[in-house]
Amino acid sequence: MTLDSNDNLMNINILMSTYRRTQRHALTAAILALASLVAGPALADKTDIVVLKNGDRITGEVKSLDRGQLRYSTDSMGTIYIEWKDIDTLVSKEFHRVQVKSGRRFFGTLSDKGGPETLEIPGQRGAVEPLPLMDVVRITPLEQGWKDRIDLTVGGGYGYSKASDVTTFSVYADTMYTAETRVVSASFRSDTTDDGDDTSTRNLLTGQYQALRENRKYRFLLGQAEQNDELDLDLRLLTGAGLGKYYLQNNRRKWLAAGGLGVAHEESGDGTADTDLEAIFQTRYDSFLFDTPKLDLTANVYVFPSITNAGRVRSNYNVTLSKEFVEDLFLDLTLSGAYDSDPSSEDAAKSDYTISTGLSYEF
Repeated sequence: MTLDSNDNLMNINILMSTYRRTQRHALTAAILALASLVAGPALADKTDIVVLKNGDRITGEVKSLDRGQLRYSTDSMGTIYIEWKDIDTLVSKEFHRVQVKSGRRFFGTLSDKGGPETLEIPGQRGAVEPLPLMDVVRITPLEQGWKDRIDLTVGGGYGYSKASDVTTFSVYADTMYTAETRVVSASFRSDTTDDGDDTSTRNLLTGQYQALRENRKYRFLLGQAEQNDELDLDLRLLTGAGLGKYYLQNNRRKWLAAGGLGVAHEESGDGTADTDLEAIFQTRYDSFLFDTPKLDLTANVYVFPSITNAGRVRSNYNVTLSKEFVEDLFLDLTLSGAYDSDPSSEDAAKSDYTISTGLSYEF
């Protein structure tokens, strides 16, 4: 009887041990399967092909085309940037959104069947003639991750004049997210000036959402938060909406103009508060040169004529010239300022501007 009990216990132990080993093997297999699913896309072969005008052939993966540069991921060289004018043909079996100078957008794969310096889109519905490469201004992979669509620039500057004993300090950041049918951007700038007797600050945060339409047109939503000691402005909050258009858009330049309506709420340094209905006008011009070294010029101007306070006009403007001296590190020269024809306080200045130099890094 005792022998039978021991045999039974031994058999039970063997079964439990076998069961636990089976569980471990199953769990290990499940983990390996999940890892293969997650890692699969990351380890997928890069099959896009770029042929340069000098005959070089590069296999990789198209990440984006914007501002005259193709961002291209390769196994051996990592992510590289190729000037669009140096490309002879481009082939990809993945689906992309392609935008041309006229504002038209196409969706499909990329083919070189149209011949050198052209781009054919076989996946596009309906017959489409091969597009001249230099007419293409933007390419966005449809499966591209949202992080790959974000451009971010951060910078800061410091200046001191011994003759006037004036110190200036600036920090700024710009970010933009580009998708198939929308563009979301945000910018922040803060300037502090110390003349020894007094310190003044100016802060401006701007956010804009663009819903892209055909023929380079778009609808926009605008939000701003502003503070300015020189203009005796404790806080101004603005929200608005309107329509705009990219009147010029190619691989070297971009120019847009927009108009709409907004509501601005102000709180002044003397304790008064006011809310106005304003018109909104914006124009922005970008020029970019990607020959080494990179050189960018950006001018962005907002004008807000008041509707409820006739005769009052205010504006914000920013003009920046950036020159690359180390990869992705830029030296900036910036003119930034604000104007108000009728500030709430009689002692407040009507204009405030800063000329600064600084360093910025592009992610």
